[in-house]
Amino acid sequence: MLQPFSFNSPQTIEEACQLLADPGGRLIAGGTDVIPQMRDGRFRAGRLIDLSRLEDLSYIKQYENRIVIGGLTNYRTMMDSPLLQDEAASLVEAAALVGGVQTRSRGTLAGNIGNASPAGDSLPPLLVLNADVLLVSIEGERKIPLAMFLQGPGKTAIKPNEVIREISLERPAAGTKSTFIRLGNRRGMAISVVSVAALLRLGHNNKVEEVRIALGAVAPTAVRCPETEAILLGKKLTAARIKRAADYAVQECSPIDDVRGSAAYRLHGVKVLVSRSLQTLAG
Repeated sequence: MLQPFSFNSPQTIEEACQLLADPGGRLIAGGTDVIPQMRDGRFRAGRLIDLSRLEDLSYIKQYENRIVIGGLTNYRTMMDSPLLQDEAASLVEAAALVGGVQTRSRGTLAGNIGNASPAGDSLPPLLVLNADVLLVSIEGERKIPLAMFLQGPGKTAIKPNEVIREISLERPAAGTKSTFIRLGNRRGMAISVVSVAALLRLGHNNKVEEVRIALGAVAPTAVRCPETEAILLGKKLTAARIKRAADYAVQECSPIDDVRGSAAYRLHGVKVLVSRSLQTLAG
């Protein structure tokens, strides 16, 4: 049963920030995570501040060496974006796997980030794209790397009076490819048991000029794999080196047992998906 609450629907980001300045308010956008959590008693608020009318927070633009995505941009819009299809394929692939058609048309990128689930599908692709989160309040703006923004299951660095205004991504160099693969119990509405995003750029003689790997659902937050990346960088990408990288990735995560899978199953999944993602990007 839902608890009683009041409801505000601001028309501008400035009005939303002003409403948040008063204690007790919590944000809602697409509502695909919030409503189920309210029913379960995991999301409590005396006042909901609905951001869904802020159409100026839904956009995908390019600024020099960055791609910026408005916080209220939904998964459907990301899937259909030619810019993201060309330069952030892993994020497009992740968006296509989120829930069903209705969820993809309603759920927002800021909502997925703010929910901070270790299994959030957008998070590994955003990590390999070196994403920053722009936060705004009545006190001004501040930017924080996504890796620092995520602090634990359901925990972030956002302050109670802040709104996620936009997410900016690093534009990959020419010739860079990325992909996202996940392991779930079923296709529709599945929550990831393991997910992997990888970014790769190969140079002369198949040597790795750039590589980034991130994992989801196998640690308190989505995580990058710096040691795995280090053993690949500058080396020729061979089957043996891919296998070694997959073994290293297993050591850079800390999965748990839960109803969706055991820790051992997740570790095996990491090894398989890291190997498969690198093989896919290498062609």
